[in-house]
Amino acid sequence: MDKDEEIKKSLEFFKEEFGKVLDPVAFIEEKNAELCKTFLKLHEMTVNDGKISKRYKLLMHAAVTSALHDFEATVMHLTGAIRAGATEDELLETAFTIIPVAGMPSFAVFLSAWKKVTRT
Repeated sequence: MDKDEEIKKSLEFFKEEFGKVLDPVAFIEEKNAELCKTFLKLHEMTVNDGKISKRYKLLMHAAVTSALHDFEATVMHLTGAIRAGATEDELLETAFTIIPVAGMPSFAVFLSAWKKVTRT
């Protein structure tokens, strides 16, 4: 498989797993395919099941991105977490843990993202 095919395959998997390819990732792919390939490999290596399950890692990612007020990334990570088997109780507990460390605005980002994911 050549480099172009490898990147396209990785992007397609990313899109399938998370519902879309975020604009920054698409931009990197357009401007620097090798950097995009490296990013996608790093993402795959760090998110897949290990000592911590993939769904818990994606819930952590969603908590962090909501704390950063990154709505689209939170939507993406919640989509991945749900596709990886996260339950409503796990989503709710993750949302609640955001409040004491990042505050109600971050909690609101998480809830809005969750609503968007479950509506589509």
